[in-house]
Amino acid sequence: RKPHLSQTVRSLCIFSSADKRKGAGKMRPCQYYLLTAVTVVNAPCLALVQPKGSINIRPCSNELGLSSRALTDFSPSSTPASPYQRREQLADIGSLEEQFPSPLLVEQPIEAIATSSANSILSEGGNQFTPFQTFVRGTTAVTAISYAFIPKVQVVLDGAVAGVYSSLYSWGPANAPLFEAEVASFGFFLWIVSFSALHLILGSERTKESRFDGEMPTKPFEWAMPENYHLWFNPLGSYLGSIWLYHTFLHEKAPLPEVAPTFGVLGIELFFGVFLYDLCFFPIHYLMHKSSWGQMRKVHGYHHRTTSHTLNSLETVQHSYLDGFLQVAVNVLVQQVSPFGGFGHKHVMTRLLHNLVVTYLLSEAHSGYNLPWMSHRIFPEFLGGAPRHERHHHDGRVYYQQYFKYFDDFFGFTDQDVKKTITARAQVKLNKTNEERLSLKSDCA
Repeated sequence: RKPHLSQTVRSLCIFSSADKRKGAGKMRPCQYYLLTAVTVVNAPCLALVQPKGSINIRPCSNELGLSSRALTDFSPSSTPASPYQRREQLADIGSLEEQFPSPLLVEQPIEAIATSSANSILSEGGNQFTPFQTFVRGTTAVTAISYAFIPKVQVVLDGAVAGVYSSLYSWGPANAPLFEAEVASFGFFLWIVSFSALHLILGSERTKESRFDGEMPTKPFEWAMPENYHLWFNPLGSYLGSIWLYHTFLHEKAPLPEVAPTFGVLGIELFFGVFLYDLCFFPIHYLMHKSSWGQMRKVHGYHHRTTSHTLNSLETVQHSYLDGFLQVAVNVLVQQVSPFGGFGHKHVMTRLLHNLVVTYLLSEAHSGYNLPWMSHRIFPEFLGGAPRHERHHHDGRVYYQQYFKYFDDFFGFTDQDVKKTITARAQVKLNKTNEERLSLKSDCA
């Protein structure tokens, strides 16, 4: 019997409640309706990651990917009367792992050195901005407000965009079918090489201060060795080959539009595209960790193979073909959507900028650096950046969003909520066991 949509949505995520009287794992109405809306919007994407002939998703009894180490670390603070009782309770907690296998194997313990620094950054209260950060934030706000209300500013900025697009339109390679894919590939190359070589510019002392593990990068130029050509050739060849097949057999490349976008259209389409990609890929990424289809977890597990040290930017493109295909498929769909013209009317100039922006954000998130000019330091209210993604790679129970923070914060996929959930669940388990033992003793008496 196929489950109702509400059952499928509810099985996607179980939200905790520390109050055992209300029952751990209850979902608030606002969370339920928001997750339902996200699931309905992403129904075609969700179908891609479920086994054929089944839309059922196993109830996430272990939706946080518990390990025995994590369970014992976050066990209740109350101490049993005797060491024997304590050992029995720890055994009960540890048995949870056997009942609910971890969706994604993470060999490194939660207390890994590479994640302790990211934890401290994530837990910092308040934000004191540097002059550079204040300048960037202020410039962004002033530019947007000035463009909206000052006609002269509109003329200047629209003219600048038109001039750039005129040069692009008259450039021959820009009309090639694979030009947008080549720009995305160039973006990945530029950002990955830049972050790989960043320690040469910063110096050893500044680099160690800026890395999450306090150490120099591990094999930053591994991809440049002749014997490791597959680290860059495989993702590049599979990506360009797939896009070529797409334009050859599914969607013929349209000619460049003659009219340039306005500065306002360019900015809104760019932000909307990044936001929409993050929105659409969130449930897919979540299911890659929590899906009842074990092969999907293994497919994404290759991307999480590095747990012994802080990430390097090369990890951005180290994933299986199916994993990368899903990301590219979502991006291709998003690149067709415009808030002004509907499906298929997003301007090519916006699409090119979109490819450069998302490749930068992805490379930055995998860089292992925490520097003042990075996105999570300039706009910490909205962007999770490298600290959250570093934590996600070392602990697959938290931080599933690629760029923004609102879903992870709202649905409780944060370190604080995970600890509360584990504590509540362990306490419920212990109390239930103790009640059974007391009942058994009373029956025997």
